[in-house]
Amino acid sequence: MSIGAKRVENVQLSQIRAVMDKARSLMAQGKSVINLGIGEPDFPSPLHVNEAAKKALDDQETHYAPNRGLLSLREALAKKLAVDNGITVDPEKEIIITVGAAEALFIAMVGLLNPGDEVIIIEPAFPSYVNICRLVGAVPVPVAAREENGWVPDPEDIEKAITPRSKMIIINSPNNPSGSVYPKEVLMSVAKICEKHNIFVVCDEIYEKIIYPGNTHFSIASMPGMDELTITINGYSKAYAMTGWRLAYVVAKPELILPMLKVHQYATTCVATFAQIGAIAATTGPQDCVVEMRNEFQRRRDLVAKGLNDIEGISCFTPQGAFYAFPNIKAFGLSSAEFCDFLLEKAGVAVVPGTTFMSEDGYIRLSYATSYEVLADALQRMKDALRGKYCS
Repeated sequence: MSIGAKRVENVQLSQIRAVMDKARSLMAQGKSVINLGIGEPDFPSPLHVNEAAKKALDDQETHYAPNRGLLSLREALAKKLAVDNGITVDPEKEIIITVGAAEALFIAMVGLLNPGDEVIIIEPAFPSYVNICRLVGAVPVPVAAREENGWVPDPEDIEKAITPRSKMIIINSPNNPSGSVYPKEVLMSVAKICEKHNIFVVCDEIYEKIIYPGNTHFSIASMPGMDELTITINGYSKAYAMTGWRLAYVVAKPELILPMLKVHQYATTCVATFAQIGAIAATTGPQDCVVEMRNEFQRRRDLVAKGLNDIEGISCFTPQGAFYAFPNIKAFGLSSAEFCDFLLEKAGVAVVPGTTFMSEDGYIRLSYATSYEVLADALQRMKDALRGKYCS
């Protein structure tokens, strides 16, 4: 008798976490390992956010919050969305506070997709997109973004992938793992395609505030008519270094929010009340911390992009946002997994195979969300380990 449900048979455990587990095992053996595998900022949560949550605990804000989240937080987010994103939102009916962006994505796909529905996924892509799609019995339809195009998808390729069963497209900009930022004109073309074919678009905007000079974030939901088709996901983990708080939100029209609310209600009930009060402080308080972190990420980005491109056999697109690099390692004649194993064992540097992100073989992802000094050490280790390994 099969123990697991059939719906999970094609769902894969996180390969990102598998790399981390292997790195931790080596560290437990006393080996020096630099972990560039996980996308977690090394900064502390902002002090004013911590203080707000502490006060909430002292004030006994430790009971259930409404399923949708504290109205005061939703009101603060409605103002933020209007100012930053050009999106008009009813805070009472069109926002749900979720346990991280992971839950927001989960309730959107579980609440809106039926078995057999097709979901267009721009690859390389965050693994959750494909695996949640499989979990609900929907069919992932890959559309490749190409390195030579700066990892930006061609709207014509998206149009070609549409069939009568197409129900949803997932857009992630700034992008994990490539670091690309999709130009406004490309996103407008995607929006027109969605309108033409009546397809929902899930916009994962979790890296919205980590974007570098020369690039601009654009929210598809701000386009006339697209608010009826768009599910916008955002949160606090990346921009505010609040990964452990598990705070995010999903925004959509009431008819789309209702099925998501049903899933949310029975999966998690609500987000911790005192954490939501911390989120209010993050949303409405000083944003200097976000700017300072983004500036430091840019400094690290410059170091990593130059350092990788200086290693013979590696070429790397300069990231425009987020805190990941996605270098091309095809010249070494190794698979992505083999290359990652080599770096971990010979250089003590943990990175993730690009195939984890549904990329073609020959790429790796590394996170530069750790200190400048540690990154410099990691780059030198990689350079030393790869010296003499170049296969032209």
